[in-house]
Amino acid sequence: MADPRKHKYMGVLYAHSSTESPPEIARQSKELEQFLRERFHKKLGASMSPAVYVVSGRKEHQMTWRGDWEKWQKQVVSRKHSTTGDTCYHMFVVPDEMCGRATAGILGHALAAGRDLFLWDRENKKLKRVSGVQAVDADDWTRGYRVTMG
Repeated sequence: MADPRKHKYMGVLYAHSSTESPPEIARQSKELEQFLRERFHKKLGASMSPAVYVVSGRKEHQMTWRGDWEKWQKQVVSRKHSTTGDTCYHMFVVPDEMCGRATAGILGHALAAGRDLFLWDRENKKLKRVSGVQAVDADDWTRGYRVTMG
């Protein structure tokens, strides 16, 4: 994982399934944000930890999607904060090994850009590093891709 001490703010994209309900996405996003804050505080201490901000994939889509899926996937990874000029998302987190086509595209661009990608094992309270994404059933746009660990 990139050194979180280098960031005053750490943007995290929570790349959840599109089939999750809005209340469940909000609950999981808050849970992930709390998990990461506690993890950084334990590892670095409160004074050295970045302020963690988790944005759900649904919220990112609502804010920035403009009709072109391929362009949007690249833009999610490359987007800069308008005031600070810093990268918006330093980390990408998925809740499941299986994901949809848009998430797979975002994760592929994030990997190519050298960003941190993790599978969040909520039950065991662990992050597992994601090393790749592969198509299992490219015709299944909602769960046809699998993240690989490494």
